[in-house]
Amino acid sequence: NEWVDRLAPKAAAVVAVGTCATYGGIPAMKNNPTGAMGLPDYLGWDWKSAAGLPVVCIPGCPAQPDNMTETLLYLVLHLAGLAPAPELDEALRPKWLFERTVHEGCNRAAYYEHGDFDREYGGHKCLVKLGCEGPVVKCNVPIRGWVNGLGGCPNVGGICMACTMPGFPDKYMPFMGEDWKSNASTIPARFLYGPVIKYLRNWEIRHSGDREPAWRRPGAQLRTGYRPHWR
Repeated sequence: NEWVDRLAPKAAAVVAVGTCATYGGIPAMKNNPTGAMGLPDYLGWDWKSAAGLPVVCIPGCPAQPDNMTETLLYLVLHLAGLAPAPELDEALRPKWLFERTVHEGCNRAAYYEHGDFDREYGGHKCLVKLGCEGPVVKCNVPIRGWVNGLGGCPNVGGICMACTMPGFPDKYMPFMGEDWKSNASTIPARFLYGPVIKYLRNWEIRHSGDREPAWRRPGAQLRTGYRPHWR
């Protein structure tokens, strides 16, 4: 810790990258004898740099590369007087990067809404029943991807384990099992509004979207669908 004690007071900005550096992660989990902790816990959650900035946290195991470069560039612009101070959330994460949940950006979210859940790996439906924590985790990886916009845990069939959250891993164990926090809201989705919404949407597709307008078919009259009030 000596180098942190020596450098942090002189730094214009201090950035913690990765969940171990930000919140302690696996080395700081219960019963671990190392005494490990994240940088905000070590320096203090109210600590300020020489430029008046708190510790900026970019969590993830690993941290998403574009989140790192974007945050560092933003800080450089701020310190150069070309941008305001970065807005951080209550966990000191860049708010614009971590304000939405995994579920809100997941390409499987519609299946959750319909109450369609995979019970084993390899499917294409919602993974909550397999232990995905997406509905209660703030992370932009499903939207941003890992490399050149591709990847993202649930996008490629893996569950979200909540690695960007301060409570990781203790509050999300055991992994790969149904979690009541994510699972609670699946009950109405499975038995109430989910089947109704799915039926209504499928009905709309069958009776409207999947049928061409009548004027596109050959006939004795030219039927364009034109109406005078369109003028």
